[in-house]
Amino acid sequence: MDNRNTDEELLVKIGQHDDAAVRTMVTRKLPRLLALAARMLGDRNEAEDVAQEAFIRLWRQAGSWQSGRATFDTWLHRVTLNLCYDRLRRHREQPVAETPERADPAPDPEQSLS
Repeated sequence: MDNRNTDEELLVKIGQHDDAAVRTMVTRKLPRLLALAARMLGDRNEAEDVAQEAFIRLWRQAGSWQSGRATFDTWLHRVTLNLCYDRLRRHREQPVAETPERADPAPDPEQSLS
């Protein structure tokens, strides 16, 4: 695959299920996506999962890409950011696994002031 193809040319080929175009696009975009996701998530493994999901979405939507609405890089970075936000939201919303069985026996803070 010729590395001089534009992103839009590669998208057309990816939409036609050209494996070489996919490899070229991954080689071209993966380092920046990993860096972005790793900064957002603080976890390299989570960042790799996000990048993989972003490329899956690229694969699925390449055939219907409409140039002129947004640049491809903007779209791909927005997808990556949204996937990161989703993961951060899920981690924040996880319920506490264990709750205390009984109250803390220490005196009430107000009582210690008297």
